[in-house]
Amino acid sequence: MRDSLEEIKNYNRPFARRSAELMRFKIARMAESPFAFFRGTFHLFARDVLEPSMVAPPLLAAEGVEMGLVGDIHSENYGTYKAEDGLIHYDINDFDETTYGRFDFDVCRFAVNIVLAAQERHDALNDQVSSVLAGLGSYLQTLQVNFKKGKFIDLDFSEKRPGDVAAIAQLIAAKAMVKRSRFIADLTEDKNGQRLIKRSLVKYFNLSDDEKSQAQRLVADFQQRFPQKDIKDFYDVHDICGRISGIGSMGRYRYVVLVSGKGHADKRDVLLEFKEARPSAYDTYRERETSAEALVQRAEKVIAYQRLSQAACSPYMGHAIDGAASFQVREISPHADRIDCKGLKSAGQFSEVIKVQAAILARVHARSFARSQGPSNPLPELADTERFQQRVLAFALGYADVAQRDWTRFVAARAELDDVGRWSG
Repeated sequence: MRDSLEEIKNYNRPFARRSAELMRFKIARMAESPFAFFRGTFHLFARDVLEPSMVAPPLLAAEGVEMGLVGDIHSENYGTYKAEDGLIHYDINDFDETTYGRFDFDVCRFAVNIVLAAQERHDALNDQVSSVLAGLGSYLQTLQVNFKKGKFIDLDFSEKRPGDVAAIAQLIAAKAMVKRSRFIADLTEDKNGQRLIKRSLVKYFNLSDDEKSQAQRLVADFQQRFPQKDIKDFYDVHDICGRISGIGSMGRYRYVVLVSGKGHADKRDVLLEFKEARPSAYDTYRERETSAEALVQRAEKVIAYQRLSQAACSPYMGHAIDGAASFQVREISPHADRIDCKGLKSAGQFSEVIKVQAAILARVHARSFARSQGPSNPLPELADTERFQQRVLAFALGYADVAQRDWTRFVAARAELDDVGRWSG
């Protein structure tokens, strides 16, 4: 019998034992809305889609072509960043839960995300449905044109090609104007002649001595793997702290290291984030890729899939290893930001953003298909696109209701959940 509260406790118990305070913060974030709850419970979705009673066949069936997936795909995992080509890009920027399986795993999760994000915006039901269908239409059109003509495999939204969706084009333009020196000045403070990251209760916090030592070892390992030969003191460390960000990954070890980068004196430092790599919850429930060896290799696998999936990549993206643990490494970029979907003025504007995000997901899938199956369309599900959209829409509306009911129960159990010491054992 499915018990969402017990599933949440079981999944989060290892993280709760590390830090009860951080777990209570995660619980508070998840309690904000059904959409926030959905983003914090990818493990529930991964479990549920493997349960026949939760899924309308033939969606998400065990058989069929399997390929690389994003995994935890939702609108908050798209954003801007500055890539190796020097341009600001808008793309999927979080692949923590990357896994492999049927393509409709990603499509269904993205569709549920649309419903819950639209509900958080207080969009009417017909607008919620319209946004889902708009996203599915964009996804299918991008995918099918790629299969037929090989187009869109390099689909990109950047300074050179921002597209015609105003919210995204304006975000790209705004982030292109940000100066690294201003970003560093706002994020740091001088204490006793040292530049340190400002501590904040909701963002950056002090680490234990053991955690700081691990972060230092990770920097040394990353430096060996990704040397900056042109800048001798690039990896000189000035400060190390912990970071709170997102919802789903909260509880993982997450270190931020301020290094000299391109010039400490000129405030051209670089903030490197080291995030603990964990097996995808989908792999855990399918009892695969969970060995000690797989865990050491996990960060490299995540970064490899991200490089294959994005239109362009950050210059400071990679992985580092410390003993039996691996960490994904990226820059906390001055140019990073995301669309505030809740703040968009109309359901139509929201729908236009969703269409772009769906097209990007289709590009990721097209590349993954090409690597695993070749350029032809191997998916019988797409032979009748109208029926496919009908099934995905039905799943999205149904699972959004499941998430709503799980969230209601979660909020009602806040006192029990906040007593972290009691249930974490």
